Amino acid sequence: MSVLARVRAANKPGPPEHSVVLRVASTAAVAVGVAACAAEGELSVAVAAGSIVALGAGNLFSYRRRTRPLPWLKAVLAVVAVLAFWRFFIAISGARGVTNLGAVVGPLAVLFTWIQVTHSFDVPSRRDIAFSLAGSVTLMAVAAAQALDMSFGLYVVAWVACMLVGLGSMWGSIGGAGRLRARTVLAGAATLAVVALVCVVVLPAPSVSSRLVFPTSIGGDVSVSSPAGLEGTAQGATLPVHAASVSGRVDVGGYLGFAGPLDTAVRGTLGNQVVFRVRADRPSFWVAETFDEWDGQSWTEVPPTSGKQWRVISGGSPFALPAESGADGSGTQDIQTFYLVQPGPNLIFHAESTDQVWFPARSIFVDPDGNIRSDTSMGAGSIYTVVSSVSTATPAELAGASGHTLDPVNQARFTQLPHPYPRVAALARQITAHATTIEAKVLALEQWMGTHTTYTTDIPPLPRGADTVDEFLFGNRRGYCEQISTSLAVMLRTLGIATREATGYVPGPYNPITDLYEVQAKDAHAWVQVWFPGYGWQNFDPTAYVPLANPSPAVTLGHDALGALGRVPVVPTVVVAAISAAGLLFWRRRSHTPATTAGRVSAALERAARRGGLEPSAAESLPRLAARIDALAPPPAEHPSAGAIAAAAESAAFGGRELAGAVADRLVADARALVRRVPRRRRARRRPAQPGLDAPSASSNEAPATSRAR
Repeated sequence: MSVLARVRAANKPGPPEHSVVLRVASTAAVAVGVAACAAEGELSVAVAAGSIVALGAGNLFSYRRRTRPLPWLKAVLAVVAVLAFWRFFIAISGARGVTNLGAVVGPLAVLFTWIQVTHSFDVPSRRDIAFSLAGSVTLMAVAAAQALDMSFGLYVVAWVACMLVGLGSMWGSIGGAGRLRARTVLAGAATLAVVALVCVVVLPAPSVSSRLVFPTSIGGDVSVSSPAGLEGTAQGATLPVHAASVSGRVDVGGYLGFAGPLDTAVRGTLGNQVVFRVRADRPSFWVAETFDEWDGQSWTEVPPTSGKQWRVISGGSPFALPAESGADGSGTQDIQTFYLVQPGPNLIFHAESTDQVWFPARSIFVDPDGNIRSDTSMGAGSIYTVVSSVSTATPAELAGASGHTLDPVNQARFTQLPHPYPRVAALARQITAHATTIEAKVLALEQWMGTHTTYTTDIPPLPRGADTVDEFLFGNRRGYCEQISTSLAVMLRTLGIATREATGYVPGPYNPITDLYEVQAKDAHAWVQVWFPGYGWQNFDPTAYVPLANPSPAVTLGHDALGALGRVPVVPTVVVAAISAAGLLFWRRRSHTPATTAGRVSAALERAARRGGLEPSAAESLPRLAARIDALAPPPAEHPSAGAIAAAAESAAFGGRELAGAVADRLVADARALVRRVPRRRRARRRPAQPGLDAPSASSNEAPATSRAR
């Protein structure tokens, strides 16, 4: 066969598809994919609305022309498709390198939408409709790549419903089964849900690609007067706004560690509202600020007049940050992308030592302690990416830490105390009496804090003029993370160990569907960082646990399921389950168990007919059905025939005498034995009548020729 002949054969239209349900389902599946892309910002609302209207018009045109396709239409549509690809390549040619994923995803969504709209005007056959269904998968995949929360699941549910109806209709059209049954669709949906759950459970823990950096955007863009300033809202507030209720001696809600000084005597009431979402290689302490100067009640940063200056880094993304002084740089790369849900200050969160920042601005600021800030506040919807070097030092390596030590100025800065702490120092020396290394002393103090202190936010205010550490360690030892971590830091400083206070967030709940940590306001935290020669600042915290790696979906779903079960009240649940089971059993007995002997015999004969491949008819009498069963499976001499059983049942039903006792039991037993004797056969599938073959002539009442020939 020549090449031209092969091309003609490949483009020869298939038999026309007459199923309206199949066409509507495929059109709806593509429309849901377009709407999902628009919801994730990959298509404008106007483009999405116009595309959906064009999809409907194109499929209506194709349905009307399904038996008479236009021969020149494929050529026109091919030219339009080539133009769409040309536009796509032009759009991505200006992307800044292969790492800018955002420059590709948007044009890709437009391309897929354009192809689907073009294709909708030439969908005469079943295989063309199948292409539309398959094409909707690509649109959903593009939208899923940008989905950040579970609201995208609504589009997935709608799309899956359209696909189930479409595939079911296609199967029915292929096999000639006629109208699609709701039970079949529900069974398919249940099977798909089970398969999807199994696939999610067996997936390994995800990891972020090191070659793709997510797109950055910023919502808000409120300028800040100075790099060290904090800006939260467009009204020009000087303190950040967080998801919390007003509490304490100040008129702002939220975590006060992000408002300049960290006052350990005041705490806002934190809520469950999501502050931001994070996609990261691994969970971590996400740092906002670090503090070095302690005055007995509050932590502050050393002012610029002391020689600590903010450095401006310009040039646009990616911003390369200077390496942390004293660290050997042997950490593991960790890529984190932050998606802000609530308006935030100009703090750029990060994990430990930061190497690069992808941020939508021309410049950012960094101080010698690694704190990073922008010159704008960030509104809801802001996105930025940080590449960090996370230390993987083991306890044994930290125990033998050696190398670069802090210079005298910084050593004094990170061991500074406002006044002598004789009782605190004595307690610290007592706890670490048998520890010979920095790492051993830190772990000993951390273990003691975890054993002898209680985490709670229900404590009285700190008395005016009192020292937080003295009140906490030698009072009731009840407090929250700021007081516990501060007490640990002060004890370490009394031993001459360089320590600083850090604030930020610990990982919130992990969503295995979106692969994002949903960090809530209540996840705001304070912890301690200790300097180790050769390894830099290391995180220690006696009040929070951060896992070493992302959990697998199976572990996460299992943990959530056990947690949900643990919150279910036992007694009401058992009572409701018992009542439901009793009601279900009663309904099944009333709906499926015939009340009379004749009814039970009739049900048994119908089962026997179906077992033998026969389809009982509602208008068919019981003796006629029994005759068909006997013709299919003649009874042995020692067993009654189906006709005899049916005659006895009808005599009891219409003769006015209900069989009872041994006679009724024997008749029912014979009917059920008949079911087991009938050989199992598959029912013949009904085929639609085809003109000229199976259907009789409209002008004749005679049987078809094929029937007379039998």
